[in-house]
Amino acid sequence: MEHKIAEAFRPIRAEEALKARTLENVLEAAARRRRLRVKRLSLCAAAGCCCLLLAVLCGMYFTPTSVISIDVNPSLELTVNRFDRVIAVNGYQEDGEALAASLDLLHLSYSQAVDRVVTSQTVTECLARGEWLSIAVVEMDEAQGEEILQYVSHCTAGTQNVSCHAVAREEVAQAHDHGLSYGKYQVYLDICAQGGTLTAQEAAAMTMRELLDQLQEDGLSAAGEDQSGSQGGQNGWQGQGFHGRGHHGC
Repeated sequence: MEHKIAEAFRPIRAEEALKARTLENVLEAAARRRRLRVKRLSLCAAAGCCCLLLAVLCGMYFTPTSVISIDVNPSLELTVNRFDRVIAVNGYQEDGEALAASLDLLHLSYSQAVDRVVTSQTVTECLARGEWLSIAVVEMDEAQGEEILQYVSHCTAGTQNVSCHAVAREEVAQAHDHGLSYGKYQVYLDICAQGGTLTAQEAAAMTMRELLDQLQEDGLSAAGEDQSGSQGGQNGWQGQGFHGRGHHGC
């Protein structure tokens, strides 16, 4: 049976032109498939590169390079990235949390965020009744930290009862372990170093003015000068742990 079928189709022959066209169509189809595969691979590679670039940029954006601790009671901290943008806002105690929640600070430039905090009704009212405002800059990137310190010193120049200073990065974790912002932690260290019995919990509940008054009342001025004798925002407090950077009067 198979032999008969083969014999029946033996006389049938494809024309050379037909075979050529068929071969050409097959080759074109194969080429199209190859081009499609190459295009898909290129798109996948491009998408992969975009995802990798996006991941790198996101990682850079959300990596902290400086922290600004603003303490008057309320106290809050602004975490800044390498692009000078605020990527986190942390309030301490109920009043600090309330202040942080009332101000839209995320993703602002640090200068805009500092201006918004310092000129807020809460802070201006505190200063009006004689409270003390401390702005501490934690330098993870030295160049950026110096720039921020210069800015906050300049923007508060001429304001009474304000101090601006640098804080050692090594003490960041210690401050948080004690439940304190960086600025308050410096005064707390001064008190403890001079034999004071103030606890971290008590320090957290006190205003910056109360903490500095505590130093004065106990005769525990870190710089050996009267804290209450400041004029025009200048004071003698330098605090411990500043590693030679010292105090910048605002």
